[in-house]
Amino acid sequence: MYLFDIDGTLLNATDAVHYFAFCDALTELAGRSLNLDGVTAQGNVDNGILRDALALAGVPDHQWRPRLPEMQQRMCAFVTRDQADLRLQVLPQVPEVLDHLRAKGAILGVATGNLEGIGRVKLAHAGLLDRFHFGGYSNAHEFRHEVFKSAVETARSLTRADASICVVGDTPADVRAAHSNGLDIIAVATGIFPLATLQAESPTRAVSSLAELLIHPL
Repeated sequence: MYLFDIDGTLLNATDAVHYFAFCDALTELAGRSLNLDGVTAQGNVDNGILRDALALAGVPDHQWRPRLPEMQQRMCAFVTRDQADLRLQVLPQVPEVLDHLRAKGAILGVATGNLEGIGRVKLAHAGLLDRFHFGGYSNAHEFRHEVFKSAVETARSLTRADASICVVGDTPADVRAAHSNGLDIIAVATGIFPLATLQAESPTRAVSSLAELLIHPL
């Protein structure tokens, strides 16, 4: 089984639709203009980004946590409405790698910081959604290791409790989250982090792009 991150691993976005969905939800909740300035997004998850942005803006937990489902729904609706503006680049050899793994009988899932309503729109827009058997999304989680744990539970429920699972991701946070769950991790340097930075986290394997997995198969 393989669990793939989305952004920076399967595809890169050159638009700001997801970003503006955050800004819209944050502004609606706070009643004043808010954005993601000063918030770390890479390796974070959507709920964590909302949490960090609101903390930075001085909005206390008790004001926003009861409204988190409303914020999630607003973000997903925003991306769905503006999906025609998505500019997504499927990274090199991604479809070929996914098809190669499926041909070998592998079960493929996603383990992403995206909310489900956003991640599925991105995958569908990029023509990749039908290659995955299931998804692990961040709707109920604020940290990446929690997303991975939930995705693993789903994955093993589809096969067996001792099924071998490997994560594929592009950030140091992916590597750490995989390690915390006892999972193998292939780190791919197609996001903002260079190969050396990923190698320093001691992944199971580190590659410059997923295309390398066709030259040196899994």
